[in-house]
Amino acid sequence: MTAESVVRAADFSARFSDRLNPIVIKELRQAVQSRFVVAALMTLLSIQLVALAIFLLASGDVLLNFDAGRQVFMLLYGILLGIGMLFVPLYTGIRLAAERSDANVDLLFITTIQPRSIITGKLLAAIVLTVLIFSACMPFLVFTYFLRGIDLPSIFVVLALGFLVIIACTQLAIFIASLPLGRGFKALFGVGALLLFAVMYFTAVAGSSELVTQGIGSKLGRAAFWQGAGLAVLIFLFWCGLFFSLSVALIMPPAANRALPVRAFITGSWLVSGVVALLISVSQKDHSPLMVWQIVFNIVFAIALFVAVSERESIGRRVQRAIPALGPSRGVAFFFYSGAASGLAWASLMIVATLGLAWLWGKSHGGYMSLDDLHGSVKWLAGMCLYVLGYVLAGAALRRVLFRQLSVGLTWLLSVFLMALGCIVPFLLGYLLFSSERWTSERFGAWMIGNPFAWSVHSYRPLYFLVASSLVVLTLALNARGLLAQIRAFQPLPAATTQTEDA
Repeated sequence: MTAESVVRAADFSARFSDRLNPIVIKELRQAVQSRFVVAALMTLLSIQLVALAIFLLASGDVLLNFDAGRQVFMLLYGILLGIGMLFVPLYTGIRLAAERSDANVDLLFITTIQPRSIITGKLLAAIVLTVLIFSACMPFLVFTYFLRGIDLPSIFVVLALGFLVIIACTQLAIFIASLPLGRGFKALFGVGALLLFAVMYFTAVAGSSELVTQGIGSKLGRAAFWQGAGLAVLIFLFWCGLFFSLSVALIMPPAANRALPVRAFITGSWLVSGVVALLISVSQKDHSPLMVWQIVFNIVFAIALFVAVSERESIGRRVQRAIPALGPSRGVAFFFYSGAASGLAWASLMIVATLGLAWLWGKSHGGYMSLDDLHGSVKWLAGMCLYVLGYVLAGAALRRVLFRQLSVGLTWLLSVFLMALGCIVPFLLGYLLFSSERWTSERFGAWMIGNPFAWSVHSYRPLYFLVASSLVVLTLALNARGLLAQIRAFQPLPAATTQTEDA
């Protein structure tokens, strides 16, 4: 080996190490040195070995049972998935929560590592740990092939889907750990996440069992596999992308443009998934894919209204420096930059676009199946989103008039409180007044005028629409001054000011 080749190899090694994410290196180094990780891995291997041995010893007819391989595989797979869904998310989330605590939060703000790199490093480290766990358990799982009743493609496909489920749970744990909340609230969210993990676990095990039973070799099995696997991958990508962008936004400094990555991702996902839903709708001559698409995204945008009203009402200099100077570019950027007015405008525009596209598609393709379901869901969600917008604006007006000392970030709490009152108070009042009569929604539906989810009562829809529209117009008028001020303030910094600050 010549000296030149040695120098070239050293240069390549240096360049490669410089490009590695430092968070990945730190997390993996500490994971290797952690006794908890080693103990968890050895415990998992021991459980797999003991479970396999007990099954083989307890089943005397294992050589005559043609389903033994499938039964053993599902047993070992359930153990692997359960421990993986519990260990990897908890380990990753607890470590990030400790770094996100009040004692160490300054480290996230003074480091030169970008927030996106921090979240990426945490996720990549979790992926490496998951790969380590799966590779350690792979011999036991592949061994079930020799017991008959299962094929190798089904084994690897089910393992891949289980791997995606664990990564999705880990990304949710990273999001919860990134929340700027105290330990009590994070623990509460963690309990909720564990309940969700349990639902995902049983769903994944049931789906995997069905896939293993059918196999992917037969024609029916291949069709069911491609449909289920395609849907699972799309859900996984949207899930991880959404919580990844939210996690990045949460650990960004408060003065940064936090809304940009989240709104850009949701808008891109809305566009791509909408095209996919239209293509599937055309191929199957059915409106069901488009109906599911508009239901999911209208719920996302309705939640985004509560988030938007809790954003800051003034633009910081850091955001102002990034505002485009050109008029058209600045108009587009307004919808994606941080700010209450920008968020409300973006969410409202996306709701209108989603409902309008679904309605027009149904009108132009009336021969497809599920047309009535599509139009019914559009009407129901249009009424719900109209009510939600009214309550959101009412919460903003109430905070500005009566609760000026309340933080802007808690405006969503006022809006949720007002919506709860609107749902409960009219209903209780009507029930108390007519408690002696038989209560039916068609007869006493007028007393549910404040409920955003009461649009299933068709005879009272005109009344609901009138009340919701009046609420939006009234609250919009109360907030018009503040919203217009935010719109006018969305201007880039003057060139002289920027040059002075740079100097």
